[in-house]
Amino acid sequence: MEAVFTDGETQVDVTRILNSNINGNALYISANSKTMGFMKDSERVKILAVTYRTPEGTFHDYVTEDGFLSLSLKEGKYKKDENRQIIGAFYGNREDYRDCMVKIKHYDYFAWKEIPVGHESFPSSTKTEKQEYLTLIYSNGEGIHVVSCREGEVLCYSKDGKDLFRKDTSCAELAGIAPLEWEKGMDCTWAGALTRAFQYLGESYTYEQLMGLSGACYRIAFTEVWDYSAVDALVAYDYSTPLFKATGYEQIWADRLRKEERTAERHRIVADINEGKPVIAINLRIAPEWGVITGYRDNGKTLLCRTYFDGELLKERGMDYLEADFWPFLITHIGESKDKPSDYESLLASLELLIKSFQAPVQNGYYQGQEAYERWIEGLLREELWDGHSSHEEIDRRIGINDTTLLNLIDARRSAGVYLNEAAAFTPEAFQEAIRLLSTKYADIAESLTTFRNQSKKAAADKVHYNEIDTGRNFSKDFRKKQAELLKQVLEIEREMAAAGEELLQVLKV
Repeated sequence: MEAVFTDGETQVDVTRILNSNINGNALYISANSKTMGFMKDSERVKILAVTYRTPEGTFHDYVTEDGFLSLSLKEGKYKKDENRQIIGAFYGNREDYRDCMVKIKHYDYFAWKEIPVGHESFPSSTKTEKQEYLTLIYSNGEGIHVVSCREGEVLCYSKDGKDLFRKDTSCAELAGIAPLEWEKGMDCTWAGALTRAFQYLGESYTYEQLMGLSGACYRIAFTEVWDYSAVDALVAYDYSTPLFKATGYEQIWADRLRKEERTAERHRIVADINEGKPVIAINLRIAPEWGVITGYRDNGKTLLCRTYFDGELLKERGMDYLEADFWPFLITHIGESKDKPSDYESLLASLELLIKSFQAPVQNGYYQGQEAYERWIEGLLREELWDGHSSHEEIDRRIGINDTTLLNLIDARRSAGVYLNEAAAFTPEAFQEAIRLLSTKYADIAESLTTFRNQSKKAAADKVHYNEIDTGRNFSKDFRKKQAELLKQVLEIEREMAAAGEELLQVLKV
């Protein structure tokens, strides 16, 4: 009735060929290219699949390439049935393949909706280094069918369970990753992106906890050239390694890959997304800030993402995620979950980072901790940066960087206050008050800086702190002095807290 020679992807109708070879109500024929006709060359296993009728009813049968199909009136192999039944299963390629019906029946028992294709799920030959495929032959009320999936693909059942098809793995996305926005309590884009990624993985860490466990809540960095990059959490100090250690996850870096390395990295990103793991990266859209890779299209050539720059574009375009503008220069994969330290051990590690962060030396032109405060204060008081020696654009840029640095410092110290207040419960009762005192002081710093920043923003709106002069607009000297004095006070408090933290840590480690 019907016969096809197929590799599960392309097929040749060979019904006439088989009928012409029937002799005395019997058929005996070899399934190969010579007898079946030309078919596009392929590494997939080729199958001759047949539907035929006898006085006993309608039946299905098949043989693999170079096998012999034998049909007669006396017997019918697989009788036509309205229900779906898998009648053949092979894993491998034309070079070497194995029967895997036992595995298929095993997975059928668990009623999987999807079957991942790979050597972990199916018996793979030790002889071949070529691509391998899962080839299934199944029948239903409509006939006999052959479907073939290469390793790395996924085989799916239809909703009614009667059909099998390859899942479209050229695109995928992780639905439900929440938006990222500035001035919503997550202004460190690195920690914000990680918060969204961990939330998707079902972890209960808050943003403030991630900031505390990493030590990023104690950070401050500043560069004398006044650049926005100084607010990036990892630009000068490695806060990432302590965080992944504290959360018990392996971190896998892709750092400034060469062009020839991108293909392998795309495969890693695709594999993570297919396993339900978000990937975090910097410089996905607009500017070098951290975001989350949330999916892909065209087999990973196009990346989907969640960033701090999405705003109203999502609503305008009617999309859940936007496409990445750029190939990121830093990518972090969240690896396997491992044993993690206790909350108390993580607190001790965080207190060590408090001290190290304050004392951290200049790195690649970025001043850190105490020196960052000092250089920022000096920059505010250097008149040539704010008067006619600088262009309008330079002054406006410094004003923007000043505000962004304030915003990130406020966010960090607020997070430190929240984290330490919660973590105090993990210490012996005799030391909880000392931890909470540190927490209160960080919260006070955040509050005083917030008050000043709000005043600064209001003054900017009212143009109170701008002086119009012949050479352009400059940040008022009085206002800059006021901020410099506030930062000096904050720096002095931070010196005291670093010293107190060091003393406390020595006692707690005993």
